[in-house]
Amino acid sequence: MRKVKSFISEHTAEYTLIPRMKKILHKRFDTVTPIYPWVTREWSKISEDLHKYDRFRVVGLYSRRPKLGSAGSQIITIKINSQILLGALSGIKLGIPIIAGCPLVTNFWELGNDPNCLWIKLDQASKEDFNIEFNIEREYEQSSDNINQISRSIIMNEEDLLTYLSEKSELMDFNSVKFAIREIKMESQEMSSTNFFGSVGGYKPIYFLLK
Repeated sequence: MRKVKSFISEHTAEYTLIPRMKKILHKRFDTVTPIYPWVTREWSKISEDLHKYDRFRVVGLYSRRPKLGSAGSQIITIKINSQILLGALSGIKLGIPIIAGCPLVTNFWELGNDPNCLWIKLDQASKEDFNIEFNIEREYEQSSDNINQISRSIIMNEEDLLTYLSEKSELMDFNSVKFAIREIKMESQEMSSTNFFGSVGGYKPIYFLLK
């Protein structure tokens, strides 16, 4: 594979992905609250007291950054690594579907101009890293590792994305969500049960609480 490099971080990509995802989810849910959970904040005792009678759905989003082979290239490479796949598989089992998202941009200015985003289901049978290449000019996926399997995981239509997330997410209470997100973190980092998701490192998705 050709050498590619990033020009933005995952955190920068989130500024585009989160508002877009929130807008999509609002088509079906009245309340959509994005959170980045920490054990001493979102899962604290005061938070539990505030939400202990609530039941809600949760979906997750791993932010991915576009990578380019050179300046001016219209082919974006998106990497999906094994940690993300492990976390998403754990989420599906626990009633929290997690997808990956990437803004389809090649510079800062496109990023600020309401760009299209690529959404990727993370339900592959394989847990190996893979890459997706997307040609912006032609508006289709150009080539990928394991192309047939990966093509089925790409979602360009927002209604299809909404249907997938709605059907896979389950109604849960506060403590069930707290436990599930802890398990997702441990599975993605292959940690033992003595660790908790407040630890440093690894990939943490943004979660959206839905009512």
